[in-house]
Amino acid sequence: MKLRNNAYVIILAAGKATRLRPLSDQIPKPLIKINGIPMITHIVSNFKQAGYSKFIILVGYKQELIRAELLKIQDIELQIIEQVKQVGSADALMLCLNQFSDFKSSVLKFFVTAADIIFFKKEINLMYSLYCNSKADIILSLMKSKDKDIALGHGNVKVFKNSDLIQDSDSNRGLDIVDIVEKPRRDQILSDYYSLPLYIFNQTIIKNLKGVDISIRGEKEIQEAIKISIQNGYRVKGIKIIDSDVTSENVGRYHITFLSDIEKMNERFRELKEKRKFK
Repeated sequence: MKLRNNAYVIILAAGKATRLRPLSDQIPKPLIKINGIPMITHIVSNFKQAGYSKFIILVGYKQELIRAELLKIQDIELQIIEQVKQVGSADALMLCLNQFSDFKSSVLKFFVTAADIIFFKKEINLMYSLYCNSKADIILSLMKSKDKDIALGHGNVKVFKNSDLIQDSDSNRGLDIVDIVEKPRRDQILSDYYSLPLYIFNQTIIKNLKGVDISIRGEKEIQEAIKISIQNGYRVKGIKIIDSDVTSENVGRYHITFLSDIEKMNERFRELKEKRKFK
């Protein structure tokens, strides 16, 4: 396994997960067990398998429980940062990147992921290959859906009109992204492609994070920093990492928001385990 020691993995794990109550009153979302293992442990393990060893974890709500779980993981470089007040993903990422603000080069690169999604080595490598092959500044992980209700919980992207949509899973080309809107109304939906909370950024994102204002939802959102980056001429690419089209009924297999999603993600893991058994 080749270690990619020049890339960091940032996991945003500070939120209160109010939509998972009453379960989240007892345990934080990152420690919900999928296939018998806490989500955050799955995430770290999958990135380790893909060759990453440097982790920055942002904690807040019930952080002592998350810290205890993280300290069980061996053979990683781990830095844990506290977010005292949760005011959105852009603020969370800025806290993690503050330590790099004195660097003048844009060589540093970061995977950024929420702690409520789990993807594997294949998807991680697909995104990283597109980052290297396209020389983009930002890589977005995408899913495709014609279900308008997906917009209630995800960022929606506009694809450059000359993009070949057949290439949406091609790690040499991907899709050129020319706009993004977080949780759009039905009349604001830009395309059938939606951004998952898994990204690659280089260090140039820092100055655009600084320009993010509080949204109408009362948060500083990463999607706004991505929008600013697009407006400033940064190259933003997206790649579809979920093979099938997603609906509001099955999106919980990949991204946990509600209590019912926990069983859906467990079902996905059981199916994967059965497939591997018969290979």
